[in-house]
Amino acid sequence: MAALVFGSLFLANVSAQEIHMKTRTFSPVAGTGAVSTPVATSSRGEGRTVHQIVEFSHSVGVNDLDALNVAGAQVTGVLPDNSVMVSMVGGLNSLPTGAVWAGEMSAADKISPALTANTVLANASGSQTPVIVEFHTDVNAAQQAALETSLGLVFTRPTGMLPQHAIVQADTAALALLASQDEVAYLFPADPALLTGATTYPCAGMLTTAGAVPQYSNIMHGWNLDSDNAAHLSYFFGSLTTKVPAASVESEILRAFAQWSKVVNVTFQPTTVASMARSISIEFASGAHGDAYPFDGPGGMLAHTFYPAPINAEPIAGDMHFDADEAWQVGSDTDIYTVALHEIGHALGLSHSDNPGDVMYPYYHRGIPLSTNDIGAALELYPAAGTPATPVTLTSAPVPPTTVTTVTTATITPTTGTTISPTPAQPATTALALVINAAPSTTQTATIELTGTVTGGNGGDSVQWSTDHGYSGNATLSASGTWTTTNIPLVTGPNTLTVMAFNAADQVSTHTASVTLQQPSGAGVTPITLSIASPVSPVITVTTPTISVSGKASGGAGVTEVVWQTSNGATGTACGTDTWVATGIPVPEGNTTVIVRAYDSKGANAWVALVAVRP
Repeated sequence: MAALVFGSLFLANVSAQEIHMKTRTFSPVAGTGAVSTPVATSSRGEGRTVHQIVEFSHSVGVNDLDALNVAGAQVTGVLPDNSVMVSMVGGLNSLPTGAVWAGEMSAADKISPALTANTVLANASGSQTPVIVEFHTDVNAAQQAALETSLGLVFTRPTGMLPQHAIVQADTAALALLASQDEVAYLFPADPALLTGATTYPCAGMLTTAGAVPQYSNIMHGWNLDSDNAAHLSYFFGSLTTKVPAASVESEILRAFAQWSKVVNVTFQPTTVASMARSISIEFASGAHGDAYPFDGPGGMLAHTFYPAPINAEPIAGDMHFDADEAWQVGSDTDIYTVALHEIGHALGLSHSDNPGDVMYPYYHRGIPLSTNDIGAALELYPAAGTPATPVTLTSAPVPPTTVTTVTTATITPTTGTTISPTPAQPATTALALVINAAPSTTQTATIELTGTVTGGNGGDSVQWSTDHGYSGNATLSASGTWTTTNIPLVTGPNTLTVMAFNAADQVSTHTASVTLQQPSGAGVTPITLSIASPVSPVITVTTPTISVSGKASGGAGVTEVVWQTSNGATGTACGTDTWVATGIPVPEGNTTVIVRAYDSKGANAWVALVAVRP
């Protein structure tokens, strides 16, 4: 294809779509806002890698990626709908087949609007603020270090940061210097919490089958609306983590779905078909799991999500994958609700925010609600919740806080997923406060009771508890605000018990208690060994209303009893001890966690669990 040279950019004489960046939207082929002066022009030359945007006349497909690869270009990011960022030694000399434009980013396109709007940075050279430097994904650690030395800057990388991220204290001069470097892709505000030494967890970002969407790209599409001016989506639960009871996993993810349904016209309904169109498939998986983005094990990437259709084809469009190797919890650390709330934003079409404090910021922040920025970004893609089926004009202007408080809410039930009639959201007048009464720090009893009070908020309170060993349940809450839990299971050794209070205004108050279960005096020195022989898999699908479970138990001071309980409240005693069988375990429709526990003659115990899924 013949190309027209525009400065050091390449233009073909065909039309193309706009390129959407955080800093601006432009159409280089149409001549509206095309980059006229590429950055770091002197970097071109023998042996130097140059990063360029390549725009195609169509959505980027396998043939386009192959053509770039043959030309010696490596894709480092995707700019929906029709563009990719590539790196190539010396830069492109001509356009590959199907491409209509290629050009380097301008320095201004590398500086987040959230930084340029900062009056300190904009007006006072020498005034410094923490900034995240995002390098192109092909720039390795050695190249980053070499740039750091050559520029005389100091990069810091707190534990848990993405490999292409570093933090620098920057003023306007440092920003300009960094933005002029080919290796640098984008600069945006650093959350001060990243510098405190606390454990942080990053999100890999929005994924497409052609590659990941970088921080500097702006997303402009969500799911298509149906005739009633709403997007009706389905969800499917695949394999879930066994580190938290299945019912808790589902309820936390559905709670996150409901937060987005409160603010935009999007509904979520369950489906039994994983590959159904307009469906979000939710899967906990380890390592390589069938897509191009394998998980990296404990302590790395927690989850990733695929951009909606049509950028990603069905059935992977909108799918959410969680790393099964992480220590998933409810209400603390690797919190399922926190990660799900963020990832659902991606499933709806939202990219990462540049603003610390937003749910969609690229580092998860446990316990924060959807911000005005989060809601404003969603309202660029979907009508406000409750909008009637009439033509509407959507604006990209930020949504004022007063708009948020008037949006209606919708609740999704964990068992059926049906949407209940909306009710107005009311602002809380006082803060919600949870108190746990004093609990023993050690015990020799296999279960414990906690009590406490809930005050403040504006009604609609509920209290839930969970443990760091996978147990969870609801507390009994009285009209006076006192709450009680009974029979919280403990395991031998330390147990962290988390209690959370919720109210109708989506306030959450969380407290924890630590209890150590000691072996009773005289207990056997050999630990109890308990295993399930049948069924073999820890997650099973059944069609009958009851199941049987069998296995073996040994050790301790001699196993005297094997009992079972389910997440639905059923309990029973197995027949036998060393070899045991539990029959007639009820399995209602949905997911049921079955916990089997063996006791020895001194009261010591061990437990094992499985999850039964009945469609």
